[in-house]
Amino acid sequence: MEGAEAREYELVYILQPELNDDSINSFDTRLCDAIAAQGGADIVTEAWGKRNLAYPIKRYFEGYYILHRFQMPSNGTEEVERVLRFSEDVVRYLLMRSED
Repeated sequence: MEGAEAREYELVYILQPELNDDSINSFDTRLCDAIAAQGGADIVTEAWGKRNLAYPIKRYFEGYYILHRFQMPSNGTEEVERVLRFSEDVVRYLLMRSED
């Protein structure tokens, strides 16, 4: 499967609650750059702000939630997930392909 066709994705990720605005914006920029490097285009970004978690994750009881909707070829998801997985600032993330 080539995966050259662009598909829509939704990504929700939670950042550590003690991060300041500069750190949050810096990570968001780095993630958008990773999406663009894989041939993707950001459609919308929504910062949901600091919210309580349903259960503790890595000893955190709250975190900054951010939603991204973007288009990208399916072969680019591995690199985006790599950026999320290896960042110490990310508490949890979920990347899903939107239904067509």
